[in-house]
Amino acid sequence: MRVTLSKNAGFCPGVRRAVESVHSLMKSSGNTKIFTLGKLIHNRLFNEELESNGVKAISFSEIPPMLLNESGEITVVIRTHGIPKEEFFALRKLEEEFPNFHLVDMTCPYVKKIHKIADENTSDDTLFLLYCDKKHPEAIGILSYAKGEKHPFSSVEEIKDIEIGNKTPIFCSQTTQNLLEFEKIKKIFKKLYTNSIFFDTICNVTENRQNEAIDIASNSDAMIVIGGKDSSNTGKLYDLCLSRCENTVWIESAEDINFDFPDNAKSVGITAGASTPDGIIMEVFKKMENEFDFKSMLEESLKTLHTG
Repeated sequence: MRVTLSKNAGFCPGVRRAVESVHSLMKSSGNTKIFTLGKLIHNRLFNEELESNGVKAISFSEIPPMLLNESGEITVVIRTHGIPKEEFFALRKLEEEFPNFHLVDMTCPYVKKIHKIADENTSDDTLFLLYCDKKHPEAIGILSYAKGEKHPFSSVEEIKDIEIGNKTPIFCSQTTQNLLEFEKIKKIFKKLYTNSIFFDTICNVTENRQNEAIDIASNSDAMIVIGGKDSSNTGKLYDLCLSRCENTVWIESAEDINFDFPDNAKSVGITAGASTPDGIIMEVFKKMENEFDFKSMLEESLKTLHTG
């Protein structure tokens, strides 16, 4: 039996940077209260641990009244997804007005790049089309930087009926979207509208993770995808793996391993979303290795009994 763990599983550089920044703030904060603007990452277990250590997730609307009623030091961390343009500049203004308020911007550099693309390449003469999960905070933030008409979409069918007119279509993608689907969208619209402009904004970490997951799933009898149920990139990984391996499951931690793989399964692959801590991944990996070791020993003992 073989257990294959994806080399690209777990924290991406942007998430690791944000997590290490918060851990560093926790160690050196003293009496400073630390908050994150929304859940730091899409992982329930990790966020529960942060909260148990005093780091609370809050919304943008909670900050102004908190500053008026709090005289102590306050630090607010912007998570990797980024925030809408108007909220970002409002927070910078508050930072100038309140000496006790500090803002730490951990927006992923890849996301910042899309903000810049949207800001610099859109106008009343363009139509900004973003391939995304419409309600995802990253998508909401990106759209706030685009000028003129804009449309978020999650499938080709959603934009086939959009009136382009004389406008220039500008295409971008949320950083964690399905790479294969985005390539299909590009082919279709390059034929329909020759003036379309595409920016390849799916980050290379996501691309490498997805390609490796496809390869592992294609060569495994079963596949485990680890990540929070509200994680967009984990959902994409699960869909991609399921399309290659019908025995694919989506779990949050080793405690969720309560399923039976086919008796003839000789190999299992493991991958994880960008918000899955290393510790959780290794727990799942070790548990599956132990499971397979136990099955192997059981099979050998049965063979011995039979032949003896």
